[in-house]
Amino acid sequence: MLLSNGMEKELIRVLGYEKFGLAPKEIPPFIRNLRAHAGFVETSARIHVIVSGPADNIFFECAIDGRAD
Repeated sequence: MLLSNGMEKELIRVLGYEKFGLAPKEIPPFIRNLRAHAGFVETSARIHVIVSGPADNIFFECAIDGRAD
């Protein structure tokens, strides 16, 4: 599993949505656990293939720079 700064920021933002039912204090432990199990990737790739949700391009960027297979 790979994780980048951009992915982490997006995940924190999305987990704050009411539909997930998480209190703000529940998000940091979740993120810490994720960090403990993910390989961190410094991304430099910039792609623009997802037009309908441009923020989602960060997942492809992480996969490219992390050499996901």
